[in-house]
Amino acid sequence: MDGEKKDHAVLYRPSSGFTLIELVVVVSILGIMAAVAGPSLNNLASSRQALGASRVRTVLVFAQQTAMASDLDTWVSFDTSAEQVSAYVEDPSNRGKANRLTMTDPLSLSALVLQLGNTGPGLSSADFNSTTEVHFDQSGRPYDADGAALSSDGTVGLDGGQTVRVTKTTGLVTID
Repeated sequence: MDGEKKDHAVLYRPSSGFTLIELVVVVSILGIMAAVAGPSLNNLASSRQALGASRVRTVLVFAQQTAMASDLDTWVSFDTSAEQVSAYVEDPSNRGKANRLTMTDPLSLSALVLQLGNTGPGLSSADFNSTTEVHFDQSGRPYDADGAALSSDGTVGLDGGQTVRVTKTTGLVTID
């Protein structure tokens, strides 16, 4: 009788591996997940580029609208080496560019400084009559850093080919 118990225990020992069917199912599921996720990851880079251009456009439009609503001049400065966009507004009690103040971001209530390059496209160029700053007057018209009317559309280039354009005559801000 003891011999029968030993043989019986060997016959019902649980297996410690995977069957071929289980492996095929797991590999199939992973293949389907890769097929679905692959194109989404490829679109991630272009989505980040579009978001970066949209953020730059938003800062420009906000500065322009602030100038028109407040009757104070505004400036948007682009630092390509630091990949930073900063917005300024004229001090109402001490007018002029020399006394300008950093604009406040209406959402965070902190300084309106946009840092690019860390989580999205970098800032590759800015050209407003060969300066890296655009100035909006109370009518929303764009000028260069020296206060001269733009002779051609101002542009801000981002890594990946996105360009934000400020139309020289109207100040319309678009993304190319």
